[in-house]
Amino acid sequence: MQTKKLIAVLIVLGFLASSSQIAAETRNATDAEAKVIAAPDHEKLAGYYENQAREMREKAEEQKKLLGDYNAHSYYYGREGSHFQSHHRALLLKYEKAAERNMNMAKLHRKMISQPK
Repeated sequence: MQTKKLIAVLIVLGFLASSSQIAAETRNATDAEAKVIAAPDHEKLAGYYENQAREMREKAEEQKKLLGDYNAHSYYYGREGSHFQSHHRALLLKYEKAAERNMNMAKLHRKMISQPK
């Protein structure tokens, strides 16, 4: 009887000790996340978002060309042409919105660089 109680107490103490270590690790992770991003990091992020916006604009231009080709030669596509057209219009809108979002993020990071701390 005494042995069973002792084993149960040791198991409970083991769980408590392991949970306190997990809580300490979690606390350290949130402290690291709370640190401020340095200006060079904002510069890199702004450049990244600008590159992404440029790529999205290029993809949007490609979709515009495909739609122009469809409009010029719609008879090549037959019955499935309307699917082609709607698909490429949707992609065009998606790429344009993505380019706009990326440029907004780049502007935000550029603004963060210029703000005094």
